[in-house]
Amino acid sequence: MVAIILKTSLSVLLVVPLFSGVQGAPRKPAREAFGLRLGMSEEAVHKRMRKIATQQKEEREEEEGGEQEVWVLKKDARYNYLLTKFSREHRLILVTVVAHPSRVRYSDLGETKDATVATDGINYSYKWKIPGPGKERAVLLIARGSNAEFLTSYSLYFIR
Repeated sequence: MVAIILKTSLSVLLVVPLFSGVQGAPRKPAREAFGLRLGMSEEAVHKRMRKIATQQKEEREEEEGGEQEVWVLKKDARYNYLLTKFSREHRLILVTVVAHPSRVRYSDLGETKDATVATDGINYSYKWKIPGPGKERAVLLIARGSNAEFLTSYSLYFIR
């Protein structure tokens, strides 16, 4: 009887470490959205976006010298549209992704415990600083919403 209990306990001890690793490392927030990476050329962004979205609007920004565009996603159950912003040099400097209501949780973007969280009880924001590999610049991901669980939008931009 003691041998059976000992054998069963040993089996459990051997199996538990295997499953504890399944949870693994916390999910890291992505440095890109829909295949768009900050710093991409405007031409590369357009090539990617034409496959998944329809351009709705384009605006020149007189003060900053760049452009801002709105792209409506063709077939996405979670996200509705993207806003892209380019520098004078025609490089992507900001991406904002707008979600369909109650479809995307803050935790879908990354571990919320790793984010800086702010709320006034009505509006919520989660901020993740994402270091760049090698000499690439760090990126800030900010998710916003008026619901404690579901976000309205999130943005990616370089940390200055």
